[in-house]
Amino acid sequence: MKSHQITIKDIAKMLGISASTVSRALKDHPDISTETKKRLKS
Repeated sequence: MKSHQITIKDIAKMLGISASTVSRALKDHPDISTETKKRLKS
């Protein structure tokens, strides 16, 4: 049985944001709001 890893695209789809925003938030980019970072990390 194959194990499915969650990708940045999967996270973006769940949160309704772009994959690039997810990537930037994970890297703590200053242009990404604190609110978005909190949603991603919770």
